[in-house]
Amino acid sequence: MSRIATQIKALFSSSTHPPAPKRNAKGTPSVSDKSTGTSANAADPPALPKVRYADLHLIPQTLAKYPAFYLIDHPLPPPPFPQARQLLTAPESVKATLIDKGKSTTRGYHHAKHSGREWWDYSSEGEDRDMRLAPDDEEFRRVSKEYHEQSVELLKQICWTFNKDGEEDVVPREVMGGGGFTGMRYLRYSPDVFDETQTAEESPPVAGASRLDGKNVGTGDLVAKISHAQGGYTELHADSDDLPRIEAHTDLSLFTLIAATEPSGLYIWNRRCGVFPAPPVENAVLVMPGDCMAYYTAVKGKNPLDSLDAIGEKTVLPAAHAVVVPKGVGERYSVVVFLRPDRDAVVSKRMVRRKGVEEVEETALWWLATEKLEVEGRKCWLADI
Repeated sequence: MSRIATQIKALFSSSTHPPAPKRNAKGTPSVSDKSTGTSANAADPPALPKVRYADLHLIPQTLAKYPAFYLIDHPLPPPPFPQARQLLTAPESVKATLIDKGKSTTRGYHHAKHSGREWWDYSSEGEDRDMRLAPDDEEFRRVSKEYHEQSVELLKQICWTFNKDGEEDVVPREVMGGGGFTGMRYLRYSPDVFDETQTAEESPPVAGASRLDGKNVGTGDLVAKISHAQGGYTELHADSDDLPRIEAHTDLSLFTLIAATEPSGLYIWNRRCGVFPAPPVENAVLVMPGDCMAYYTAVKGKNPLDSLDAIGEKTVLPAAHAVVVPKGVGERYSVVVFLRPDRDAVVSKRMVRRKGVEEVEETALWWLATEKLEVEGRKCWLADI
């Protein structure tokens, strides 16, 4: 494994599992890709492809080659950045009223002040109840709900591109049927979010925070690795631990849709440890696959929980990504929509032997969610691949 690949692997996890066999890097984009409208030259950083809304049928083959893509010419309304700013720059006394009293991790206001970010979640489960955790503003609620609903429908259309008429569905129809665990997030990265009165030792773990967010791994180290992997394409100032950030992770979803403001700071890794910058593209949204897609697109008859043999060239792996907002360039807002199955939806089935008897073991989404929170190294699905 190359030096860069080793560094990227170290960023994801301290796993002691042996590295996967090195793959041919022929999939790294460096020339024009007419099928997705991408163009680049050898002097540019590797570029993520663009797919037109009219060409949704190209998505399965695109994601077999790239870790994510931009969707252009889509029917979504403008991203609700004004609403994100309105909520996330509100007085602390207002934000305190938007915290879910039931301590839900999927609705209401949250923050990770030691990492310089804060967010507000709206869940499809109990929509009216969720809007009680929103500002008392009719326009905010209308715009937020409209963008959420239209984004969810678009992501469902993307799921359908993996199902062919007359064949067994890749993504089960019942998975896309209800609202389930689907949600939307308004997210702010800003130096203003840091709480200077807190130390890393005093900051308790929060929902959505990576295990790498703590005091033992500085942001300078993360930024240095990204800069090195990018070959000097960006100047990210690796001399400070006080950069707004979120460490490397994958999303527990079928797909994630992102609209963001500059500065970007978002980087995505592919299965060959190639690093792709993912800056905002005008009138486009970024679409990334999540953990669930690896199970649904695994090699037929095999399960990723059993061995890496289940990962084929057409298997859609979750997009491992990290965000580091460059020093001195302001703050970043993003609107993120997660398409997830219902909590009890079966994500995978496999044959196991217990007491000499073979039986089918089913894995539900809630189990994967619990594992990501509690098992070391599971924040990033690619840690063991």
